[in-house]
Amino acid sequence: MDTPRKLIVGYDLCEDFIQISCYSYKLQEPVTIGLTEGQENCRIPTVLCIKNDTKQWLYGEEAVACASNGEGIQIDRILNKICTGEEIVLFGQKVSGITLLEKFFRKTLMLVKNHFPTERITKLVVTIQDTDPILVDGIYEALAMLGIDKDRAEIMSHAGAYLYYALSQEYSLWMNDVGLFNFDQNGLKYYQININRRTKPIVAGLTKKDLSDEISYDMLKRKDIDMAYAFKTVADTVLFKQIISTLYFTGIGFEGDWAPEAIKSLCSRRRAFLGQNLYSKGACYAAKELSGDGKLEDYILLNEEMITSYIGIRVYHDAKMIDFPLAEAGVPWYEVNNSIEVIPEGEAEIEVIIKNVMTRDIMREKLVLNNAPQRPKRMTRLAINLSCSSSSNGKITITDLGFGDFYPRTGKVWEFLIDI
Repeated sequence: MDTPRKLIVGYDLCEDFIQISCYSYKLQEPVTIGLTEGQENCRIPTVLCIKNDTKQWLYGEEAVACASNGEGIQIDRILNKICTGEEIVLFGQKVSGITLLEKFFRKTLMLVKNHFPTERITKLVVTIQDTDPILVDGIYEALAMLGIDKDRAEIMSHAGAYLYYALSQEYSLWMNDVGLFNFDQNGLKYYQININRRTKPIVAGLTKKDLSDEISYDMLKRKDIDMAYAFKTVADTVLFKQIISTLYFTGIGFEGDWAPEAIKSLCSRRRAFLGQNLYSKGACYAAKELSGDGKLEDYILLNEEMITSYIGIRVYHDAKMIDFPLAEAGVPWYEVNNSIEVIPEGEAEIEVIIKNVMTRDIMREKLVLNNAPQRPKRMTRLAINLSCSSSSNGKITITDLGFGDFYPRTGKVWEFLIDI
């Protein structure tokens, strides 16, 4: 593999397996790294094993084999352990899910080191199925234990990685909307990218449909079901009257003999691609974009985890009134946690501006601070913090900081819930 100008890595982290892709500047696309040179579509089981005799840590297929032979203790469901806070006991010591993930990252990222022995990772994007905030924090903590801090790491959902993947392809593939069918042990899901080119910047939004009630993974085991017919029936309903340029298909559910026939039937006047490393490659494209080496500067990519509004407050700065941003559209809701300190001019109220990039609506709200401490003009400092509990709900917290030694802080706090 060639030596890049930057070392850009996409890491698809699932409960059952992982995949790693690195960007090849020679090929101008991500390349999936296997355990051996040239091996593509390599899925490494998300499994650790500690050997009974040497206490050596193994990972992947080697870990599964070691545990199967009774030579060590197998550890799996690492992501679930992080979400639940479960600890396991190994040779008399408690080990957390975050520590287990750090060991797994350390082992698997050595594959990157083997290909680029002298390079330091410039940007790493880890993509996971759903961005549970507890899991996101755990992943960041595990990476920090390896010396990879947030300035070099980003975490996003599979939906986000799909957005980056689709919009990094040649333009003809996303002239219109783009669809993705994901079929795995959790059933069938459909994601559609809708691009609004009438806005500036251009907005690429994403909608999701859970079709697992119609198509489940267990149906693959039943001989009385024609999977090709069942899938085509559901897909035709979803795609009815939709103008789709390209369809992508991913997930182990599509690995059966039935899939090519069904996919072919859906692709009249559409391009179609079936592959199992879409998310790791999408994460790699995202890492390249977020490293400052991209082509989507004129686009806002919005998936289900991102806020769709700009949120700011009206302040007086440098002899004029400005809107100071607390959050920009296109940021994952769980990463919104921004603060500013202000000195109110007169009445104890704060003006908030909310601009929705999808609808172009602008809303202004005045937050009145009831029972505010009575002090002379410009003798109060306030800390204003914005956080979110979902992609559509925000919370503004305002705290009285007093004014130095003249007026001590009262500790009074006001909270306001806003729709974003």
